[in-house]
Amino acid sequence: MRLYHCTWRHCSRPVFSLTLCRGHFRAFRVQCAWPECQTTSYCRQVCAKHYRKKEFPPVQLCLQCAQPSYIDNKCFYHYTQRQCIQCNRRVFSKQLCQTHYMQAYRKSKRKQNQPVSVSTTVTENGTPVEESTPSS
Repeated sequence: MRLYHCTWRHCSRPVFSLTLCRGHFRAFRVQCAWPECQTTSYCRQVCAKHYRKKEFPPVQLCLQCAQPSYIDNKCFYHYTQRQCIQCNRRVFSKQLCQTHYMQAYRKSKRKQNQPVSVSTTVTENGTPVEESTPSS
């Protein structure tokens, strides 16, 4: 049993994006390749009506390579490929390339391992108050 599956009716394929599988996500986002047709894509970049009539326009290709387009004139590889939010390299994890991810990881580990110094301050009425600050 899959815990996370497509929310489309009677579909048990794994989730790709927006709680939909790859096929239903594409059907949700892509229209027929014929310019005058606004129906959702069914197969081979055309709607069910044009597919049954076997009317296929020239295949739309990815803008960055020679593969057929998946969504937004990009093939599946280029559509799912993301760039780092700090530079233009490929994403490794958490919207960061490996270099920036490791920098952030090391910085967070340093903050966790920093010893905390506790100082006691006496107020005007004579009661002690503890203040904790990370030592530098």
